[in-house]
Amino acid sequence: MKVVKGSIRCNRFLVPYRIYGDKPDTIVCISGAKQTMAVWRSFVKRFVPSFSVVVFDLPGTGRAEILSGAPQVTFEEQQQVLLDVIKDTAKTDKVVLAAASWGTILAAYIAAKYPTKIEKMILGSFGVSTNDTILELIHRGQSAFRTGDVENIAPLMIECFGQYIPESQKQQMISQFSNMDEKELLNFYEHCEFVKTSRDISKLINLREIEAKTLVICGEHDTILDHEGIRAAVTKIPNCVYKLVPDTGHFLHWEKPSILDTYSNFLHSTESA
Repeated sequence: MKVVKGSIRCNRFLVPYRIYGDKPDTIVCISGAKQTMAVWRSFVKRFVPSFSVVVFDLPGTGRAEILSGAPQVTFEEQQQVLLDVIKDTAKTDKVVLAAASWGTILAAYIAAKYPTKIEKMILGSFGVSTNDTILELIHRGQSAFRTGDVENIAPLMIECFGQYIPESQKQQMISQFSNMDEKELLNFYEHCEFVKTSRDISKLINLREIEAKTLVICGEHDTILDHEGIRAAVTKIPNCVYKLVPDTGHFLHWEKPSILDTYSNFLHSTESA
C-alpha cells in the first residue's frame, strides 16, 4: 500500500496527515473530538483498494501542533483546517467526506457552504443537538478538570457512551487522556464549552444547502445523541439515507465491524438516495 506522510501549515497550526493508496477518488476522514487519525485504521484497510484515504489530526489532538496563540481552537479555525487538508490532498475536484461524532458537524458545515467540493458524505453518530446526557457528562468532566482529577475523564466517557467498544480500545482511551498535557486538556475543556453553547446545529448549518449524497448512520443505543432531532434533520438534507443500527452505540464500526459493509454499499452505489 502506498503511503504519503506530510503536514500542512494552516495559519497557527501544523497539521499532520497521511494519504493511503493512490486511487483518483479521495475520501477525507474527519475524527471526533480528541480522536487521532489512528481511529480510522480499519476503515483505511477496507477502502484503500478503491480510494485514496486521507486521515489527519485536528489541532489540539495527536501529532497536530499549535504553533502560537491560545490552546482553544475555534470552529472557524477547524473549518479552515479541513478545507486546507482537502485542497492539499484531493486528487480530483470533488471528494468524499467520512466523519465521526464531532467531525460530522465540520463535514456537514463544509458540505453546505461548499457544495461543489463534496460528492458523497458519511455522517456517523451525527450530533445535531446536545441532549441532557451529554450536558451532564460535560459538567462532570469539566468538574474533574477543575479539581485536577483528570484521570477520571476517560472513565466517565466510557461509562456514558463507550460501553460497547472492545476492552483494548477502552484502555487506549484511558491512556490517551492520562498522557494529555495541560494545553491539550485545556483545548478539550474549551471544546466542551463550545458544544454546550451550540445546542442546535441548524443555527450553524443550512442543511438544505448540502448537495452531496449523504449517509447518516447512528447506533440505536447511542446515549449522547438526540435521535428525534436527527430524524428531523435528515429530512432537510436533499439526497440523504438514514440508518439506525440495532444493538450499537456511539462508536459504530469500532463496535460492529460489519457496519463497514454499510459504508461500502453506500460509497459504491450509483443510485440517488
